[in-house]
Amino acid sequence: MNAGYKGGLPIARFLMVVGSLSPLFFLWAIRGARAIPDAWWSLFCLACAVIPNLALYYRWRLAHANNDHRIIIVRSAKDQSEHLLVYLFAMLIPLFGVDLGSTRDIVSVLVAFLFIVFIFWHMNLHYVNVAFALFGYHVFTVEAATSAAGGSHETTATVVVLSKRCAIPPSTQLDTIRLSDTVLVVKE
Repeated sequence: MNAGYKGGLPIARFLMVVGSLSPLFFLWAIRGARAIPDAWWSLFCLACAVIPNLALYYRWRLAHANNDHRIIIVRSAKDQSEHLLVYLFAMLIPLFGVDLGSTRDIVSVLVAFLFIVFIFWHMNLHYVNVAFALFGYHVFTVEAATSAAGGSHETTATVVVLSKRCAIPPSTQLDTIRLSDTVLVVKE
């Protein structure tokens, strides 16, 4: 992925970033925060966990219905599934372990959370979502020749491809659904 990519579909990218943090929100909802009543805290956490993923699902369905797709020819593909492990251990566990006993603690954790959202956005890591793994998708970084839907214009790009395949060999042609300009899902 090109760090700092400023592509289209920014709302989809933002929702994918927040959706990638869903496990943290579920854990926070269960854990609670002493400074905020449980009903409010749980509602906030569950909304932050569920709404972005529902929006991502809606985007997926909309892209499929509108045939918003790209044909790519794989030049090289690298499995990036280990990013989920790095993500879980480097980000989720430390944030979950923070004490949320006071308003100041909650504000500091939310600022850290916003910093993480910025980093995920800026480094184009919005594809790191446990939901993809739960539904059997593997994450590949693919160097590919792409063409616009229905167009003959060809470019070379590095994209993230979600696929239920265990490997994607070079020279494979894939018809993909576009979740964002850099995240594509193989039509399977």
